[in-house]
Amino acid sequence: MKRITHIITGLHVGGAERALHSLLTGGLQDRFDNRVISLMGEGAYGPRLREAGIEVRCLGMSPGRPSPIGMGRLLRAVGAQVPDIVQGWMYHGNLAASFARRLVAQRAALSWNIRTSLDNLGNAKRSTRLLIRLGRPLSRGVSTILYNSQKSRLQHEADGYAAANGIFIPNGFDIEHWRRDPSGKPSLARTLGLTADTKIIGFVGRAYAAKDLPNLFAAFQQVASAHSECHLVCVGRQIEETAPPSLDRSRVTFLGQRSDIAQIMPGFDLFCLSSSTEGFPNVIGEAMACGVPCITTDVGDAAVVVGDTGWVVPARDPDALAQAISEALSLADVIKEQLGAAARLRIETHYALPAIVDQYAALYQNLSGGNGSVSTEASLVSLEK
Repeated sequence: MKRITHIITGLHVGGAERALHSLLTGGLQDRFDNRVISLMGEGAYGPRLREAGIEVRCLGMSPGRPSPIGMGRLLRAVGAQVPDIVQGWMYHGNLAASFARRLVAQRAALSWNIRTSLDNLGNAKRSTRLLIRLGRPLSRGVSTILYNSQKSRLQHEADGYAAANGIFIPNGFDIEHWRRDPSGKPSLARTLGLTADTKIIGFVGRAYAAKDLPNLFAAFQQVASAHSECHLVCVGRQIEETAPPSLDRSRVTFLGQRSDIAQIMPGFDLFCLSSSTEGFPNVIGEAMACGVPCITTDVGDAAVVVGDTGWVVPARDPDALAQAISEALSLADVIKEQLGAAARLRIETHYALPAIVDQYAALYQNLSGGNGSVSTEASLVSLEK
């Protein structure tokens, strides 16, 4: 059984962390001997991975501040059980994987996993732009570069990343975990003290610049003035602290970070993603699997995922976002129900977790060590918009 060491920036609540957990617990652990190294702490997913029988090592590095001590811990952690494949996750994890493989695992195949697009690169942090630049020459020594977004792959390769090594594999979703629940809406409305006819608009994410919460709040303020029956529910840590003073708090509920999102999402009438940049937004797929029509900005592969089951608007345009939300709220309930059913079917057809696990497994089985690579043609996924 091949040994795979996954090196990831951290294991807090986030899209890449959730994707790694889903893959490993969704069947990949049964086919390979996986272990996970977090450059920082164990976050929310470290304990969950351990409960699933997956080894997790945490190096305790500070965010964005690699230290000689931390890099020494990394080399010892990788060298203690030299893997057949070193898999990096996100920019920091990818560079750490390259460093460790070069010094202590030269015979291992090296794979990167890039989880975001370059939609809003000009507004990215200076450190992020530096990491992206560093990745250009290093990408030529990588066996495979995994992208969870077709748009991200095109953008990175146009930016100088090695094109011959690129593979697109989208995110996958456990459609038994994320599912429709007819009792979800009345249950959530009762819990929040809302009337049964209140239209609930949901948002799930972190208070992170890429999520563009100012865009969300500005759009909702426009919508709330025209639709007295709507209410915004925000799930995620520290979101309330970012809300402007002008926001009517009686029309918004901030739930903070939650572990029961799969039970909350079916209670939304609509889901809204306001991001300025994404790769493949997990929350869109999760909401769709729960039968919730989505309104999203045109970032990463969001438009491809939503297809014709929802609304896509330009990023950083609160007027356009507000118009789409208003249009969705004005639809008859039967039409929204049909869109939700179509969204669920789209996830079942194109993004069910077992099929995505199979693609990762096929890639890892074919990866060879050293400077070897794998043919990408058999691993490409063709999706219809």
